[in-house]
Formats: sequence, C-alpha cells, structure tokens
Amino acid sequence: MTNEMQLWLVVLTTRDHAGDTAAIASVFSGRGIQIDSFIGFGSNPKASGESQGRIMITFHAFEGRFRALCRVLASLEAVAVVQGFADADIPTALRGKALEVKLLLAAIEG
Repeated sequence: MTNEMQLWLVVLTTRDHAGDTAAIASVFSGRGIQIDSFIGFGSNPKASGESQGRIMITFHAFEGRFRALCRVLASLEAVAVVQGFADADIPTALRGKALEVKLLLAAIEG
C-alpha cells in the first residue's frame, strides 16, 4: 500500500433505479472525497432484459481510503459490480474519454 495521494478510477455497474446516483455520490461526500469526474449512462439492457447503468468516477485519495470506498460502494444495494483502477492502471481509452468530456463541457460554459 502506498502513502501517496493519487488518481483513482472506479467503474460501477448499477441497477439503474431512481436515487442510485445519489446513494453513490453520498459515499464520496460522506467521506470528504471530491469527485474529479462522474460520467454515467443508464438503461443499458442486460441479457435478462433488466436495465442497468454504468458509471465512471475519478477522484484523488490515498490507497487505503480508495480500498475502503470500494468496499462501501460494493455493499450498496444500487451497485452490482465495482472495478477499481490506480492511476497507472487506468485504461488509456477511459482516461481519454473522461478528459474529452471535461473539455466538451468546458467549451459550453456560458
């Protein structure tokens, strides 16, 4: 375990119900962790026909806090799967998409 603050990425598979996003966000705010980026999509049909959501969140934290956060996220009824990545292990395409969305949103500021 490292004692350095670093960038983390979590990818969540959720059940896509009303209030799920708020429950997930409260895990971060309740622990004083600022979310750097939050990109989510709902209504992705599973093979069973049920709807599920996918959420990608980036944030900075120490490794111990990251691991604890992932355990809490995994315990939520709203979350089916938690995948976590340290800064060096974040897939390049995901990192690029997060930055791309950030830049697109900055371009439409009024």
